[in-house]
Amino acid sequence: MTQRANLRKESGARRLLRSDEVSVFIPLLMIMLVTTLFRRDFLTIKNFSAMFTQIPFIAIVALGASFVLMTGNVDISTGRVAGFAGIIMSVLCVDAGWSAPAAIAVALASACLIGLFNGFLVVHMGVPDFVATMSTLYMVGGARYLFIKGYQLSLNTLEGFTLTDAFDQRYLGMPLHFWIMLVLFVIVFIVIKKTLWGRRLLACGDNREVAMLAGINVKRMRMTAYVLSAFFAAIGGILLTLDVGIGLPETGDGWEFRAIAGCVVGGVSLSGGKGSPLGILIGVTLVFVAENAIIFLGMPSTMRVAIQGALMAGAVLFDIFRQSRKVPA
Repeated sequence: MTQRANLRKESGARRLLRSDEVSVFIPLLMIMLVTTLFRRDFLTIKNFSAMFTQIPFIAIVALGASFVLMTGNVDISTGRVAGFAGIIMSVLCVDAGWSAPAAIAVALASACLIGLFNGFLVVHMGVPDFVATMSTLYMVGGARYLFIKGYQLSLNTLEGFTLTDAFDQRYLGMPLHFWIMLVLFVIVFIVIKKTLWGRRLLACGDNREVAMLAGINVKRMRMTAYVLSAFFAAIGGILLTLDVGIGLPETGDGWEFRAIAGCVVGGVSLSGGKGSPLGILIGVTLVFVAENAIIFLGMPSTMRVAIQGALMAGAVLFDIFRQSRKVPA
């Protein structure tokens, strides 16, 4: 009995060491330690508190993008959708005088329609996912400026608009959007890991033909993934708009690539069928820590894009290597 217990403990330890979360956490620690050797002020509460006021927006977008990635597709329109949702909310509140809950509901619904459009193009029309979502990226990106007419819309000047005040406060030392992010990640973790729907989603990405034979409506699952991707992107954009108190047309620019980088680095397979919300959160954190390290080490800010590309390339190569070692069924 003791020998069996030891074997179970050993196999459990091996699974933990081979998990995506640990494989991402190790390079995260290495970056932190190396940067701290050169800059002692890097590993401080003040610096990491500042980072974690920015991470939630991208992390929420990445969480939504992961649904599509888990089905074996990609959505590169998420950044513009995030900005579009923030603009819709701002226009309805400032120009139309709507209440915040009603404006947020319409902004979220608008984003879901965009996700439905993406899903229709990819799933039912057979348009390549990269082409379809890039088209949406440009259309929605242009629509932001059309709605706002090139101006900034300030929510802080609205009489009786108190929702932005909640984002100025700290709760247990962290901003409100940080705790909203954590709640969303916990919910998605439970859905993906503990529910039948989550298993079906992963099955669609792992092998669509087998999933169809198992009675799963693969097309519906893929469509739902695109809607969820847009929905979570909208949440990220709305939260940033409420945090800064201004509707900015450039909100969300470049978010899609940071979100996808965080997903891939966090262990979401580009071929689908694999992903962990915890790994995504660590992956996005790694991307931000690497970008922050560049600033602290005095490197040019243009290196940020190069670092994102290097992290994504490394994660993709690792995923390809891992897929090649799978034993064929």
